[in-house]
Amino acid sequence: MLGLCVSLATADAYADPGICLECHATQVAAGGHATNLDCVLCHEDRRPGRVGRRHRAVPTSCTGHHAVETHPPVGPHLRPARLQRSCLKCHDAHGSENAHLIRTTIRTRGRLIAIDFRDPAAFVDAARPGRGLCEVCHTTTKFYRANGGKTHFTGDCTLCHDHGDAFAPVATDANCAVCHPDEAARLAKPTRHNAKVRGDVQQLPRRGEPGARTGASRDGELRGLPRPGTRATHVPPGVRIPCTQCHEPHGSDNIRLVRDVIQTTVPGVARPVDFTALTGRADGSFASASTPGTGLCEVCHGRTAFYRADGGRMPHYATSCVACHPHAVGFAPD
Repeated sequence: MLGLCVSLATADAYADPGICLECHATQVAAGGHATNLDCVLCHEDRRPGRVGRRHRAVPTSCTGHHAVETHPPVGPHLRPARLQRSCLKCHDAHGSENAHLIRTTIRTRGRLIAIDFRDPAAFVDAARPGRGLCEVCHTTTKFYRANGGKTHFTGDCTLCHDHGDAFAPVATDANCAVCHPDEAARLAKPTRHNAKVRGDVQQLPRRGEPGARTGASRDGELRGLPRPGTRATHVPPGVRIPCTQCHEPHGSDNIRLVRDVIQTTVPGVARPVDFTALTGRADGSFASASTPGTGLCEVCHGRTAFYRADGGRMPHYATSCVACHPHAVGFAPD
């Protein structure tokens, strides 16, 4: 054994984990990365061509091979000491009984805590609050702390806390529905939003990327999407009606993303709306033929001469309203 440790060897020789097995049987035999990578890929040779004392450094970087940020973030390249406080604190590259090479024990606050992570979705321990993988180190989080803390979403933590972003909360198509199930259901409606922005949260520019708003939060970045065009909002005398009062951007059973229920200009009054045609005065269009006052344009009109919410109306055109009242100018007579 001693002769091996002081003998000369070629670089090709220690590309084979077999030579490392002579002194590091436990690490090599455990499997882990060694089944796919040779040892020197992570353990760079300090004295090329020689095997001897201190012939290998601890890994110099994991992030050079894995496109992830460390938790908590400490920069793209980690020196060995910092690496052991981040990636290697939770992962054992040589092998583990746990999923994703998670260590069977994690040192935190001067103690080794046993970790059972054979179920790759079991980030918290429901039977023993505070002992799950994510919990054992948490002391200042609002949820799932080492002392138990408050409970939170019970599904896969990485659905919202992406390892690639150092477990920071990240909005994606897959996780929006966790907090917004109603909006997510509307995305399946026949008139869901156009393909350019329909649910494509992952295409939003992230902080620091071209197109992202300077200093914007994730929510701010949603507002930073390129705007395909502008429309004047409907501004009747004395009141401004925002786009979303009539339109549901996630999707609707009505055409043009018109809401199924509209909050009218009368505070606290909501009216159901059926809008499936652009013909003008017809059922399911701008003004109802059989039930005056229930058409899209009518439900808010209280002071107009034509097509009012109370059903009253003077003789007027029965053709499409937008021929004379274009949406582009806020429905003002053109």
